[in-house]
Amino acid sequence: MDKAANPCFICILADRNLICGILATEMFTETHSLEAPHIAIGIHAGRRRTVARSGGRTEAKREVQTQQRKWLLEVLEKVKLKPSQLAIGAGVSDTTITRILNNEDYLGTLAPETIERIKGTYKVPGPEEFANRSRSSVIGFSEASRFDAGREAADLAVIVDAILRGRSNMHVWRLKTMALEGVGYLPGDLVFVEHLPDTISARPQDAVCAQVVDYQHGAAETVWRVYDPPFLVGAANDRTAYKPILVDGDRVKIAGVIRESYRPHSLSATRGS
Repeated sequence: MDKAANPCFICILADRNLICGILATEMFTETHSLEAPHIAIGIHAGRRRTVARSGGRTEAKREVQTQQRKWLLEVLEKVKLKPSQLAIGAGVSDTTITRILNNEDYLGTLAPETIERIKGTYKVPGPEEFANRSRSSVIGFSEASRFDAGREAADLAVIVDAILRGRSNMHVWRLKTMALEGVGYLPGDLVFVEHLPDTISARPQDAVCAQVVDYQHGAAETVWRVYDPPFLVGAANDRTAYKPILVDGDRVKIAGVIRESYRPHSLSATRGS
């Protein structure tokens, strides 16, 4: 179709009976050159293209992965097991171990829960101790430890087993931090954490555990906070938990939500006296 021959091709509202009609028609039927839209970094525009991010974050994640791979190889050498045997003994998927050892294209890292299982099962130091590097005082496994029924009183193990019955996606931790004091969780409490798949998000004001990757020191840690979108915040006067942590889905990810808790009787009696 010839645009010049059809004044209404673009401006279908131009009316020649109006004073501005002819001017409007001529304005919209003239040929104009359209320049390509400017696309700002990180902003969707034009054809919804974005300028690629720097590869610095990927390189940092590679460094964490490399350190964890070295740690796994060291553990395998010490315990004299194959990767699949190591995984079975620690109660984790064998692909969790083999893909980080064998797949060069894999960009993921070991979750703090997986590292803690291996440490607890085989009594070995974690990758951060293996690397002999300093860690931030704000984050760390010192905030909680995995509940080990074999090291606890028999009656407490029975109680925990009863609460966990039929809940395969729930894990038990013993808190060591005061970060959740304001919402009723104290050091020594057993908290029952539901693992969250990628398709489910924590709700505002949920008490959660989150994975925090320290790219600078090559460590992945777990913290316990209240989710106040988009931040994790402490619910106590504990200075180490005071600073808000931004949940960005990369360096910081929410791993689970506290669904229940149990305070051992001896602990309650001590606090009540």
